[in-house]
Amino acid sequence: MVGVWVLYSSVFGLYSLMEVLGLMPQEVRSAGITLPAIFSPLYGDQNIDFVGYHVKRTTVTVLLHLLLPVVYCLGLGIVEPEWNMFNPWTISMPLALLWCASFGAALVGITTATRWYADSWKSHPLMKTLARTGQPPRIAASSVNLEFRDIDKFVASLGGSVVIVTDSWILQTNVHGVDIVHQRDAVLHVSSSEEHSLTTEGTSAQYLNISVQSINTEIYKSFSIRLNSLQYTQLTERLMSPIRVARSVLIHQSIADRFSVAFRDQVARNGAYTQPPGSPAMEPCVGCLQARPEVKLSKQCENDQCRQCFCRPMWCMSCMSKWYSARQDQYHLETWMSGTAPCPMCRATFCMLDDSLSVRLAAKQHLTKNNLSLSLFYYSRLSSFLPILKNVLIAKI
Repeated sequence: MVGVWVLYSSVFGLYSLMEVLGLMPQEVRSAGITLPAIFSPLYGDQNIDFVGYHVKRTTVTVLLHLLLPVVYCLGLGIVEPEWNMFNPWTISMPLALLWCASFGAALVGITTATRWYADSWKSHPLMKTLARTGQPPRIAASSVNLEFRDIDKFVASLGGSVVIVTDSWILQTNVHGVDIVHQRDAVLHVSSSEEHSLTTEGTSAQYLNISVQSINTEIYKSFSIRLNSLQYTQLTERLMSPIRVARSVLIHQSIADRFSVAFRDQVARNGAYTQPPGSPAMEPCVGCLQARPEVKLSKQCENDQCRQCFCRPMWCMSCMSKWYSARQDQYHLETWMSGTAPCPMCRATFCMLDDSLSVRLAAKQHLTKNNLSLSLFYYSRLSSFLPILKNVLIAKI
């Protein structure tokens, strides 16, 4: 028969292992029954003070995890009373050493947390990293807090880690700390990938191991992030510099990303649409409000269902491909290229053959006017110089 202490040690050890390594199931973390989550009211709101929130969270987490051995010894003394865990005169030597090691770990945790708190968190690893950036730590922390409030940021959660990419910073929060590097100093490299089967039908997920290194090693430490390959495109869109990929790594794109490539190729083959002279200046894409409009819907097919669209170019290639793919049968991918979709504005039906690249004639006219103005400028300067040259030649003669 298995002893009670074996069962207790197994359960406590498994829980502690998942707690310390950040392997708690998502359902457990969502329910808020992990040790750091229990004390979350002490941290504040990370949407207001991201740096302060994680400084307090990691401090409490380190303290609680180093107190786990003492909690284990207390529980062991309760489930095995005959071991005399609470009697220093009759306890056995191995159990006494266990108590000493537990108290030692607790002392380290209490000392560390007290030191970080006593000097207003200046000695906390995250604040020390921000202090090395050349700015006062509070100013650097305010920059991180401000950019974290921006809704247009990349956030990816995997296990106990969360990767966050803002306009200027790359951050990764984990169980016991926060990795941070400024984008201008970061060099990202996809070193390897892993594939895991998810269903009996053979559906799999690919995870990328990305190394984040800094060109200023005296300021930032290198770290690694793990990311689902379906989020790779979103990550690259938020980075200032491209990610280097090892030759042995083949990144699996999502269906939407692969269709976007096919959509661009088909639109490029459909030819170009030139806007007539006097057309109003094009505004940013109404979908993303960032890119310039690239697509003009102009009926070119022989399908009776399609109608002529009279809307001016208002959508970029990426947004139009997302609009088109979202209105296709998600269970029959083979029909996407031959399908149809309504215009986002006037609802005129169009197909893949009706998308044309928009070429703005006004831009060419502007360039021509600039060239003409430049020619007139040189001509006027040359005209003023000709009488002087004529007088010089006459004097020579």
